[in-house]
Amino acid sequence: MRMRQILVGTLVVALTGSAMPAGQAAQSGPASIAGTARDEAKRPYTDYSVRARTVQQGLVAMTATLDTSGAFALVGLAQANYLVELLNRDGKVVCTEGPFDMTKQAAKTDVVVNCARVPVAWWLLGAAAAAGVTAGVVAVGPASAAQ
Repeated sequence: MRMRQILVGTLVVALTGSAMPAGQAAQSGPASIAGTARDEAKRPYTDYSVRARTVQQGLVAMTATLDTSGAFALVGLAQANYLVELLNRDGKVVCTEGPFDMTKQAAKTDVVVNCARVPVAWWLLGAAAAAGVTAGVVAVGPASAAQ
């Protein structure tokens, strides 16, 4: 499970890049990410927490405990791309949502932590693997008959 999370985080960093397109104005001021994790957390929800981790550096920017209804709010974040990680009472990552680009919006209020959904990073990994296999087959060409 931990290896999968590391792989997903690494792929997200590699595939999202860090440059903002030229001419695109960033929002100003602090950002916030809020939502719920009640589908993945067990009661009491207050035993669980979420944290915002920067995509580029992998640093934890902020942590918040779920409230009694399974909701969370990470307020006062710097403008950056973030992954939201759900943690159990032992501090182990249960699952990850995102990335969320907070350079383009001041607030993201509808985040639903859902481990059952296949993360975008996994789809990108699958597409990259398929492209690599296809490129390898095309480069080698058809097998020639033995003489």
